[in-house]
Amino acid sequence: MSGLLSRRGILPALFAAALLSGCASGGGAPAARHASGGLRESMAMLPLENLSGRGEYGERFSRLVWSTLGRTGRWDIVDPGEVDAVLVELRIRSAGSLTTEQVLKAAGRLKARWIVAGTLLECGLVHTPDGDMPTFGLSLRVLDGQTGRVAWTDLRARTGQDHETIFGWGREENLDRLAETTARELIDHLQTTETPDSTSMKEGKP
Repeated sequence: MSGLLSRRGILPALFAAALLSGCASGGGAPAARHASGGLRESMAMLPLENLSGRGEYGERFSRLVWSTLGRTGRWDIVDPGEVDAVLVELRIRSAGSLTTEQVLKAAGRLKARWIVAGTLLECGLVHTPDGDMPTFGLSLRVLDGQTGRVAWTDLRARTGQDHETIFGWGREENLDRLAETTARELIDHLQTTETPDSTSMKEGKP
């Protein structure tokens, strides 16, 4: 009887030890999980290239797009501070003219499966017969951190009058709200897919 109890005690102990050994041999921290239970891939967003002519808006709307990406819960988003540090280290000044080598190096330093680069195309107020209306234009592209190629790209340009109906209903007069809505529209269509043909590029539908 004592031999049987001994074996019963030894087998669970050996099983537990094997599990611990297997976990230890994997190396690194476990991947983040999506709310649905699936693994989330890591994504790093570079500061927006600012072509709007309004220098003060670059960082402001880079943060807005970053937070919009994070709120989707679809990816494990790298902190902007880490991204800034790597850009300085690699001497990358603009997201608008990245080389394949720069994409691969940045992805490696940040441990990011995907790199998001974008351009603030326009931002500000336009004069209309009904008064000044906000305008916002944004393009985004997803770069594959394993190949350096473009995996997806799309753009949106909106004004505060785009959804206006009779008597001014649906008009948006706040620039920040218009920017957030536009960024969310764009990101809702954002796709990250691993395909055998890494040269293919997926475009979002306008």
